[in-house]
Amino acid sequence: MKTLHPSIARKAAGLSLIELMIAMVIGLILLMGLVQVMSASRAAYQLSTGVARTQENARFAVDFLQRDLRMAGHMGCVNDQSHMAPESPGSTDASRQGMNLWFLTKAQRDARTFTALSGTSYPLRFDMGVQGFEAQGTSPQDTVTLTDGTPVAGNANQWVPALPTAIADLKPVPGSDIVVIRFLSRDGVPATLASTSATNYTVTPEAYGTSVSTTDSTGLFALADCQQVSIFAADAISAAGVITVSNTGLNKSGLVGDEWSFESTQNKPVLYRAETVVYFVGVGEGTNVDGTKPPSLWRARAIATAGAVKFEKEELVEGVDSLQLLYGMDENLPVALPRGNIERVRTAAAVNTAPTNNPTNAQADEWRRVGTVQIGLLMRSSDRSASEQAAVTPILLGVKMQRGANDSRSDGHYRSVYETTVVMRNRLFGN
Repeated sequence: MKTLHPSIARKAAGLSLIELMIAMVIGLILLMGLVQVMSASRAAYQLSTGVARTQENARFAVDFLQRDLRMAGHMGCVNDQSHMAPESPGSTDASRQGMNLWFLTKAQRDARTFTALSGTSYPLRFDMGVQGFEAQGTSPQDTVTLTDGTPVAGNANQWVPALPTAIADLKPVPGSDIVVIRFLSRDGVPATLASTSATNYTVTPEAYGTSVSTTDSTGLFALADCQQVSIFAADAISAAGVITVSNTGLNKSGLVGDEWSFESTQNKPVLYRAETVVYFVGVGEGTNVDGTKPPSLWRARAIATAGAVKFEKEELVEGVDSLQLLYGMDENLPVALPRGNIERVRTAAAVNTAPTNNPTNAQADEWRRVGTVQIGLLMRSSDRSASEQAAVTPILLGVKMQRGANDSRSDGHYRSVYETTVVMRNRLFGN
């Protein structure tokens, strides 16, 4: 039998148990370090993604709000303030001669009874270019506790004034303000108005501008010049852009006091689309990694079809914890035209001394004094991050936004405040 040399035996013996355990410990330490590096990298990536996403969403949301708010009250050649101003202080509502809404009967138009446009007809109150609804408990210096998880839609009485049914049906979530904006489209084209009978009419735009009536139509239109504006719902629109209108469905009257201005062949009125849009915060359509749905900013647009008007909503951006609005009001009293000097800032609940969702003409005059709107958006990342929650409580237009009781909840969402002031260019200079 062959005997191995001692040195060869030692080389063939392999690792001892102690050496193996030491190697395993070193390997585990290295692996733990690698896991820590990976975890830190993942947290940093989530945080940077959340920051970038909130910034992108905030820019997009502010851009949409700015574009529509700047158009508030645009009624063609002159604005809603001029069309709705009484002839003299203390005169009757019947002296408001510049705006004709075909959605009213002749008697209602003669008396300027715009409050008749309530309920499902609320979107048609084009006498008010802007109107806000203040979420209860969200005035400056108030404290709001943010919702954890999927937000829940509120009821109409959680805003001041209470929401009209048409807006409540959009299912906004409480804790955020709501604003309604009405205006005529930026693009307009000269058009010819013709009466085919006492109750039927055609509106024919110039050939180069048929897109006014055929592109992205709401079914609501206006004819305007520097003396008056008439707003109506279309029955049909031909391929050539010719609009057919009758005194049926949404239209309760037609050419009542409009003919003397609009049937001129020399100075034709201009055709516009009529727009009513609502901005609010609602439950988003997407789903986060944790299974919850984020709060999102929505834009609803009034569409007239089949003799009725309703809001069609679209989700703009997700991750909007709260929308807060403040309204800058002109110094002049409602009985006189505004001067463009903003001297006071009010919440929607304080614009009128007795807030109502269907204002009288005198109350609507207060809303026609609004010349600027301050926008505040509290944005958050869609998904939660492993990063430590910031210790500073966000303040949004004077409203403290806390996470849980005493701001003690750490939910992992990155949050940032974005604020800006929008000037209503159709309001400040009395045009």
